[in-house]
Amino acid sequence: MDTFGAEPRVGVMGGSFDPVHYGHLRVASDVKRLLQLDTMTLMPAARSPLKTTKAVSSSDRVAMLKLALEEFPELGVDQRELEREGPSFTVDTLQQLRAELGPDTAIFFVIGDDLLPSLDRWSRWQQLTDFAHLVVTSRPGASAALSPEVAKWWRARELSLGQIAGQCSGTVSRLESALVDVSSTEIRRSIESGIPIEKVIPESVLEYINEHKLYLSSRQTEATL
Repeated sequence: MDTFGAEPRVGVMGGSFDPVHYGHLRVASDVKRLLQLDTMTLMPAARSPLKTTKAVSSSDRVAMLKLALEEFPELGVDQRELEREGPSFTVDTLQQLRAELGPDTAIFFVIGDDLLPSLDRWSRWQQLTDFAHLVVTSRPGASAALSPEVAKWWRARELSLGQIAGQCSGTVSRLESALVDVSSTEIRRSIESGIPIEKVIPESVLEYINEHKLYLSSRQTEATL
């Protein structure tokens, strides 16, 4: 990969983190290293307009993130979306970041390619690159299918990561990463079913989940009352 420009470089990974797991953490760490970022933060969403509920409270999700980052001190947490009332729109967050950091900071917004099929349902999604680069992580050799509208938008903006030195926003790129093959949904189901999850989630996070009896099914919750 080519050496990047000297401008400040900031990375943000958004998501529910419900709960955070090694898939999130290792990808974020890899992206920080590969893109030579000055900072890389995980930004938990307050309430996605595309989802009806969260499994646990915002305070629990933040607490688990902070515990997980004891193992990944190169990463940080940004709680701005939790402090915003109403639905969380990514484009508003990126616009706010751009206003704070100024025009000379390169901002990289990182998502997994599992979100690409729903990208055209995001609020003002075409404007995401007005404020940041969009970096989509995927497993080696894999890529999600794009709708015709998103595909056209993508082709007009796509550059390789080595080609965006000196640019602070405006492009989309793919980055292959050795993702941990796990999802938060699978973890919640495993906890409900009593399936061990030690290998996919930090021990401190698992201890917090057990202590606070998170992600129990309705039947299990009633049995503890």
